[in-house]
Amino acid sequence: MTYKFVGILRSLTDDKPYQRTAIWLGVGLGFAIELARKLIKANAAYRRFVKSGRTGFATDFTLDAIVLPSPYAFSFGGFVNLNTSFWFAAGGAVSSALNTFTAKKRAADAKALPEDMSSTSLFGGGLIAGDALAALAIGLVGLAGTLLSGP
Repeated sequence: MTYKFVGILRSLTDDKPYQRTAIWLGVGLGFAIELARKLIKANAAYRRFVKSGRTGFATDFTLDAIVLPSPYAFSFGGFVNLNTSFWFAAGGAVSSALNTFTAKKRAADAKALPEDMSSTSLFGGGLIAGDALAALAIGLVGLAGTLLSGP
């Protein structure tokens, strides 16, 4: 996504009205979506409905995942190809399901650790870090091979 942002920013020096329109449309949509999310989530009746049972939980999940995703998630889905987005979505769904089904067990630990320190969050972070370290190692081995092969 950063690569695409850099490409867009680099081309902003060329005056292209359709790009400005698209950028303002994106900013407006992001603002409107986040405003709607804040208004709905701040509503006391909606919060009671969400806590009332499975229907409320499913409605809240559908609202967050499909109807009004966070602006970041919405832009991520627009920039990253479908296959990559699928794996991120699947990982998020599995993590959410595990956290939901083990909520009673984690209730005592909730006071001690923030949400981003849950087992599934740390496992996902470890996979990302491991992948980055593997790519770095491959790059370093390739560089060493180039430097040591000589002229």
